[in-house]
This record gives sequence, C-alpha cells and structure tokens, in this order.
Amino acid sequence: MISVLEITATVSGFLGAFLAVRANIWNWFFGILTVSLHFFLFFRVKLYADMGLQLIYFGYQFYGLYQWLYGNENKTALTIRNLTPMLLYRVLFINFMLFFLLSFILYYYTDSTTIYIDSFTTAVSLIAQWMMCKKYLENWWSWMLVNIISVDMYINKHLYFTAILFSVLFILCIFGYCTWRKKFLEIKINTQCGAK
Repeated sequence: MISVLEITATVSGFLGAFLAVRANIWNWFFGILTVSLHFFLFFRVKLYADMGLQLIYFGYQFYGLYQWLYGNENKTALTIRNLTPMLLYRVLFINFMLFFLLSFILYYYTDSTTIYIDSFTTAVSLIAQWMMCKKYLENWWSWMLVNIISVDMYINKHLYFTAILFSVLFILCIFGYCTWRKKFLEIKINTQCGAK
C-alpha cells in the first residue's frame, strides 16, 4: 500500500540526489529529511538492515556536510578526486566483511525475508556514502549497483514509489558520474596548468 510517508521520502530523495549530481552542498539537508523518513518506512516493511542504515546515513549527512565544507587540508572545501588503488582494495575488503557481518545478524537475529540482498545493498551503500562524503568519483559506480539491485527488492516489498525512486536514482547516478568526472578533469587540468 502506497503511503504519504513513502511519497514524501521519494520526493525528498529525488531532490537530494539531483543536488548531489550537481555537487551542491544542499543535498545534505535533503538527505537528513530523506533518511529520517526512510527509517520509519523500512521498519514498517521489515527491511531491518536498510532501517539501521538510515541511522548511519543520518550521521553521514552531517559528516558529509562538514567534509564538503572543510575536509581538505587547511580546513578548505573538498574537491572531487579518485580513490587510490590501495584505498580501493581496502574499500572492497571492508565491503566484503560488512556483507558477511550483516548477513549473519539478519539470519540469526531477525525475521528478515531478504537477508542477502538487504545485506549486500546495505554494505555497498555504507561504503558508497562514505565515498560520497569524501567526494570520491567512484561513489557513483557503487550507487549504480545498489540502486539497480534495490529496485527488485522494493518491488517485492510492495514499495512501488521507492522502486521508482531507485530507478530514477540509477539514471541520476549515470549523470552524477559524468558531471563529477567532467569537474574532476577540469580541476586536474587547472591544477596541472597552475603547477607549470
């Protein structure tokens, strides 16, 4: 059954994602509203890992806002950047461990009907959100993966507006990657020209 809660969370999530694609700082404020609404929505449909994820996302909204404003050296705003190969390996390892931990918890301690898909999307989402907070370009690839997998999970839970949101978010992630990559390359060119 579609609810006002789900519709409001969907609209807020879309606006936040649209602003994130544009690397606009206001995305974090819509994020606060969106994750608060999704917490209650996911509790209602027994997506416990997703529900718990919203609590972490809530903290991430403030962390991301701070990082985007003051996360560089000398407390200056972050610029878009790439993961180093070593950091990528660490991120993949942490993602793997999170997946197994969440799967264990959901299997033994909840009545979840979507243990593995919920655990996987939650683990990847945690890493993707951290990468977004730190303005790593690769966050968009992780979000694409999460969004496309989540569509099926939300349809199975009869969260149709949420499934539509995640379908739109997948498309926005493509635009987000392209937009951020263009900005990243502009910054890289400007930095190289300034160093000469």
